[in-house]
Amino acid sequence: MLNRHGAGLVLCAWALATPALAQPAGNLVELNIHTPKPGQEAKYEAGRKKHMAWHKAQKDTWTWFTWEVVSGEEGGTYYTGSFGHAWKDFDGHEQFQKDDDADYAKNIGPVLARSFTAYYTRRADLSLIPPSSDPPSAFSVLTYYRLKPEGLNDFVETVKKVNEAIKKTSYPQAGPSAWFQLVNGGEGPLFINAAGRASWAAFAPNDKTLDQLMEEAFGKEQGAAILAAGRKAILSIRTETVKYRADLSYVPPK
Repeated sequence: MLNRHGAGLVLCAWALATPALAQPAGNLVELNIHTPKPGQEAKYEAGRKKHMAWHKAQKDTWTWFTWEVVSGEEGGTYYTGSFGHAWKDFDGHEQFQKDDDADYAKNIGPVLARSFTAYYTRRADLSLIPPSSDPPSAFSVLTYYRLKPEGLNDFVETVKKVNEAIKKTSYPQAGPSAWFQLVNGGEGPLFINAAGRASWAAFAPNDKTLDQLMEEAFGKEQGAAILAAGRKAILSIRTETVKYRADLSYVPPK
């Protein structure tokens, strides 16, 4: 599910967060976060495979992608997400969810140390390159941006200007990327930038820094002022790398 090391990491540090954000239909993501008990990773994966076989047997029409966190403080955790929904999709899904929960409790629940669900909306208006989804990239770099509520307006103006600079200068990007905003299930304002990488070699940083990019696009003084305003809006940043696990995912037949 972003970002590269060095200049690329800072490059994606801009987005808008609003508590009452309206989500366009088809941009909602349900993300399930699972951390197995120490030493139970193999049993978790075996249980996840059985649970995905259950989804297949039920002819589930939703796609469920699974990623394994391979770097960062959440190492050893797994993310399973279903994308492209609207809130109304969950209405009339109650019985299926009950059956799903029962199979999950049998095959996955006993080995978990932690489990929770969060909902995000994909911010297509802030994403320059659509995410790959058939299948996802082999790796993705996720960068989490926790924002100061009072800096939201400056933040959104900065991300627009950074995107403008990327287009104006034809700044090279290593792969698909997308912005996701937390709308329910955690502390915010919070954004995730997810950048796909086909291989570890694709993690190499760009030669041009963000400051150099903005200077080229807007001039030294204006570029620096834009970045200063946006950077003040950020409370904290953390990164992690996730590996796509096709063997732990479920994609319905086309």
